[in-house]
Amino acid sequence: MSKSMIFAAVCLLASGPVLAACSGDTASDETAPNDYRQSVDEPAPDAESVADKNPRALQIGAMHAPETDAYCTFTQAAHTFTYDDPATWRFVFLRDLDGTPPQAKIKINDDVLTFDQADLTTNDEGIETWHYRSSNRGILVELRLRETGGGPEHTNYEGTMAIIEPTKTEKMGIKGDCGV
Repeated sequence: MSKSMIFAAVCLLASGPVLAACSGDTASDETAPNDYRQSVDEPAPDAESVADKNPRALQIGAMHAPETDAYCTFTQAAHTFTYDDPATWRFVFLRDLDGTPPQAKIKINDDVLTFDQADLTTNDEGIETWHYRSSNRGILVELRLRETGGGPEHTNYEGTMAIIEPTKTEKMGIKGDCGV
């Protein structure tokens, strides 16, 4: 029997740390990537049944909202939004202007949920961090945004968006604006 066959047999019989050593994996403090996150367009289980049972299965989805009058609108970074084409009005985050604090709509799995603004901060580098918590779930979403331009009545942003509670999901690149 060759050395490689003996090594493979030992690896098959081993468990725990020995198995990790055989595969070449090393322990890491990093969270494993979210295996459930494939696309915002794929159907997903409803957020209500997932949040408590399997929080890793939570996914941010796109909302088709051609009639929206939201103050802030964000799409996936790779999405092409065309004002005159309602079919392209697919948003991952919609925030109202009114309300104290302002509320947002985010599609989690196949449910559009209402989120309340938890806090807004800006660091020394000008990165804005917005936290929004679902009104009826323990879901906390974080947006990290950098201002990219704008005008007298609007501000353009780009950045990332992710669920950070009850578990962290992979970050999604986003772009959009706030204003009229």
